[in-house]
Amino acid sequence: MRIRPATEGDAVLAAELWTEAYTGRGPGGRTAPYDASEYATVTRSGRLFVAERDGAAVAIVAFFPPGAAGRVIGGAGEAELSRLAVTAPARRDGIGRALAELCGAEARASGATAIVLWSRPYQVEAHRLYESLGYRRAPERDSRDDDGERLVFVLEL
Repeated sequence: MRIRPATEGDAVLAAELWTEAYTGRGPGGRTAPYDASEYATVTRSGRLFVAERDGAAVAIVAFFPPGAAGRVIGGAGEAELSRLAVTAPARRDGIGRALAELCGAEARASGATAIVLWSRPYQVEAHRLYESLGYRRAPERDSRDDDGERLVFVLEL
């Protein structure tokens, strides 16, 4: 596996990975597919990383440093991990863990006090991953958006 920074040429790929991972996957989740324009929205204030296996992209994650405009739930001094998506055949191979750990390293390097993320209630496997990495649930920070409930997880750094 190789992890690299995403490039402008990855916009369609990002939309495909996010659509596969998040669209129609469970109650309270996104119903509309992603499109390439959403890649540009993320890259305005965050950084995207792509994981490749055997030359094919199999995962993507967005990282927002403290204070970045694109953060959804991050507070003062907090970085945010967002849109971690791994293709179904690549799941359970440590790729999501490697991307989450990379975001943790980026957060530490940026001087963040914590890294936060949100997830949907049905994403139970992802919750297990986050908790195994030391994230704790922060139900007092949970919220709702147009697609449903957002469960917040925090990793103090």
